[in-house]
Amino acid sequence: MGGTTEIFGYRISKEKIKSIADFLYLTVFALLLGYYFLVTTTFPIEWRENFPAYLRVLLIVVILIKLTYVEIYDLKEVLFAALISLCFLAVWIRTSDPLVLNTLLLILGSKGTSFEKILKVYVAVTAGLLAITMAAALLGFTENLVYIQEGRSPRIAFGICYPTDFSAHVLYSLLAYGYLRRERIHYVELALMASAGVFVYVFCDARVNTVCILVATGTFLYNKIRHKRAEKQGKIYVMNRIWSWLLAMSTVICALFMTLMTVFYSSENPLTAFLNRLINFRLSYGKKGVDLFGFSLLGQYIPMIGNGGSVKESEMYFFLDCSYMNLALQFGIVLLGIILIICSVIGFSAIQKKNWVLLWILAVVAVQCMIEHHMMDISYNPFLWAVFADMTVKAGKRLDWKKKRKQTV
Repeated sequence: MGGTTEIFGYRISKEKIKSIADFLYLTVFALLLGYYFLVTTTFPIEWRENFPAYLRVLLIVVILIKLTYVEIYDLKEVLFAALISLCFLAVWIRTSDPLVLNTLLLILGSKGTSFEKILKVYVAVTAGLLAITMAAALLGFTENLVYIQEGRSPRIAFGICYPTDFSAHVLYSLLAYGYLRRERIHYVELALMASAGVFVYVFCDARVNTVCILVATGTFLYNKIRHKRAEKQGKIYVMNRIWSWLLAMSTVICALFMTLMTVFYSSENPLTAFLNRLINFRLSYGKKGVDLFGFSLLGQYIPMIGNGGSVKESEMYFFLDCSYMNLALQFGIVLLGIILIICSVIGFSAIQKKNWVLLWILAVVAVQCMIEHHMMDISYNPFLWAVFADMTVKAGKRLDWKKKRKQTV
C-alpha cells in the first residue's frame, strides 16, 4: 500500500491512515469485548444505556475510513459483504437485537486488520478479565455461584454466571492462544492447556468443554509434530485434501446433524432418546422450541429462562443451548445460513493458505456449538472475524516454498 491522500487539506500516507483505522478498530473491539464479557459475570455493574451505541458509531467511522481511504475491495468481496450486510440488517430490523448489529459491524470493520492482532487483543482482554473475575469471586468481592445438582459434583462458576460459561471462556481463550502459537507452541504450554481442561472438569464438571480443550490440545500437538517432522525431511506439511474439506465444512455438518436430530427427535426412538440423554436434553428442548415457535426466516422473540445467575433451579426452565437451533429459531434461518456460509468461506480460505491450525479450531468450535450457544457471541467466539481480516501469518521461521517438497497426511 503506497501513496498519500488529502484529508481536510493535509497530505497523509495511506499506511498512516490504515494504522489509525486499525488502532480504532482494535480499541473498539476491546471495549465491546470487555462489555460483553462483563455481562457474563456476577459483577453488579450498571451500564449506561447508550454505551454500546457509542461504540457502534465508532465502528461505522472505522468502516467508512477503510472504504474511503484504505482498503481495496474486489467484486467478490463487495458482493459477499453486501450479502452479509443485507441478511444481518434484515434480522436486526426484525428482532431489534443489538448483538446482531454489533456482530455485523465487527465483521465488516475487520477488513484488512491483522487477524493475529485481533486475537492478541482477544486473549489479553478475556484472559485478563477472567483472572480478575476469578480473583474477585474467590476473595468475596463478587458472588461465586456454586451449583449443587443431583448426580454431579459441586460446580463452581468462579464469578461467571454459570460453570459451563466459565469453562467456555477458558476454551475460547485457549483456542485463540493456540492459533497465535501454532507450530511454535512448546510442550510445556500444551501441558498447561491440558491441565486447564482437567481444572474445568474437576471444579466446573463441564464435560463438553473439558473434551474440547483436550481435543484442541491434541490437535495443536499433532500439528506441531507434523510440521516438525516435515521440516526435518525438507518437506512442507500439507493436510490430506478430503480431511481438510471435512474440517472446512465441519460447521455445516454439525448444524445439519443437530437440526435433523432435533426435528426428528422422539422419546420413543431409542437412538434420539439415547443421544438426548447423552447431550443433557439438548434435543428435547430444541424440539420443544420447534413445536412452540417454529422456524422463521428473519427471527422472532423467544422467551428463554436458564439457570445462570442463580443457584435456584427455575421451574420454568427453557433454554436453547445448541447454537444452531438457537440461531435458527431466535434469529432465523437466514442468519443461520449466512453464519454457515461465513464459516465455510473461512475454512476453504484456510485450506488455500495452508492454515491447518485454523481448520482444526473451526472444527472444535463447530462441535462445541452443538451443545452450547456461543457461535455468535462476541465475548466467546472471535473466529468469525477471520472472514475479512488480514490472515497473513508471521511464521517463526521462513520456509523456502520453492525448494521444499510437499508432505501429505
